[in-house]
Amino acid sequence: MANPVLVDITKNTVTKVATNVTAGVIHRMITSAQYLQTYRLTGQAAPNEATMLSEGVLMFEKENKDEISSTAAIDVYVYCKNTDGKIRLDA
Repeated sequence: MANPVLVDITKNTVTKVATNVTAGVIHRMITSAQYLQTYRLTGQAAPNEATMLSEGVLMFEKENKDEISSTAAIDVYVYCKNTDGKIRLDA
C-alpha cells in the first residue's frame, strides 16, 4: 500500500483523486464541504461538471470515510458543491 495522499478539491471543479485503483478508502478532511463522487474505467475521458451534478453520488452520508471497490481498474473523481474540500486517499 502506498502512503496516504491528501488532495485539495476546489469548489465546482472535477478533481481526479485516484487513478488505476481497485480498492481504497477516501477520508473527509474538511467536513463543511458537500462532496459528490463518480468514476470511470481507467483510460476513459473524465466527467465534466454537468455530468458530476447529474450522476455524482453524495459521499460521507453516514461517516467520514467511503470505500473504493471495483473488479476493474478505475479513476475516481470528486466534486465539491458548496465550498473547497480536502480528502485523504488510502489506496
